[in-house]
Amino acid sequence: MNKAINFLVGVEEFISRALLVCVVFLVFFAAVGRWFGLPVAWSVNIAQLLFVWIIFLGANQALRNDKHIGVDILTSRFPDKLQKLIALGVFVLVSAFLAFIIVRGVSLSIDNASRTISNTSISYSYITMAVPVGCLLMLATTLRKVQLLVANIRLQRHGEPLESSDDVGY
Repeated sequence: MNKAINFLVGVEEFISRALLVCVVFLVFFAAVGRWFGLPVAWSVNIAQLLFVWIIFLGANQALRNDKHIGVDILTSRFPDKLQKLIALGVFVLVSAFLAFIIVRGVSLSIDNASRTISNTSISYSYITMAVPVGCLLMLATTLRKVQLLVANIRLQRHGEPLESSDDVGY
């Protein structure tokens, strides 16, 4: 299972990088076009669409690698077991929030299906679908973190050494 997860993580990171290259190319193309007096408005609109997707894919990558901002000045002083229980509670709240955003994001995408991105015939729902898809990825990451945390709590209860997320290939 870890090989499948690592493969999907690699795919997600590749897509993020490819989208970033596309955004840079499209913005550069638009700037050069304007410089020659040939404005290309659609390229900036497509770059904005891709940028929204980069944001949500990047948010999942930051979550997976524990790179989101956190304030642990108080919880870091608690015993290890209490810290893990608090983390578990936070993951449950985050999961509930992400599930809510997924449902609302799908609804938003359906509502925007007939709307088009200016200067193109592309549906605006391609932009808004980044919200539920990104949140679904973050929900999967959060559930994986819960799984690892519960496994670590069980190991700690039995006096075995704690497993780090690096040990399981995630």
